[in-house]
Amino acid sequence: MKYIEVTGWGNHKKHLLPLNKIIDFTFEDKYTTLSLISGTHLNITETKEQIEELLNWHGAKIVNYDIITQYEEERSATYERMSELYMNDDELPF
Repeated sequence: MKYIEVTGWGNHKKHLLPLNKIIDFTFEDKYTTLSLISGTHLNITETKEQIEELLNWHGAKIVNYDIITQYEEERSATYERMSELYMNDDELPF
């Protein structure tokens, strides 16, 4: 099981949270609220950037539709460039 260690906003206690129990992040100016699968909410001191680093360590990312759309556009453009290079009937690539 994968865990992240976070610091409580009010009491500065350390908490180990399993990634599969976190269902929501709410990023505020001075703190972040984590919602857990049990219905518990935990205010922590870590910022969005720090949370992203913790998740990245475990191979996870926070994504949204804009990031997915950008990825798809880049993948499509790369495929088009490769198609032009390697699928031209008139010329061989070497």
